[in-house]
Amino acid sequence: MRIQTIATSAALVLALVGIAHAGTPLGDPDNTPFQGAYGQSDNASASRAQVQAELQQAKAEGLVARGDLNNVPFAAQADSGVSRTQVAADVAQTPGATAFGDPDNVPFQGA
Repeated sequence: MRIQTIATSAALVLALVGIAHAGTPLGDPDNTPFQGAYGQSDNASASRAQVQAELQQAKAEGLVARGDLNNVPFAAQADSGVSRTQVAADVAQTPGATAFGDPDNVPFQGA
């Protein structure tokens, strides 16, 4: 008897949830169409020719950037005159030394 009561209660709850969910279409009670970005109407939009003219004007004024603004060509470092074998020998002479990185690399100790 108890299982039948629980099953009936669960079915009733699911039916009520379904009815409540179906009450508003997608949660929009007034069903108003999209009003445009920031509430502006799109009725007075510019034509394609006007947009292209504005783009050309912005390009002429330097307001439109394409690509990387810091587009600096690669500049290699000057040769130090030290060979790879010399660097390897220097590292081998001092145990624990590294040829790269931060020699003072102390992990974070907290507060």
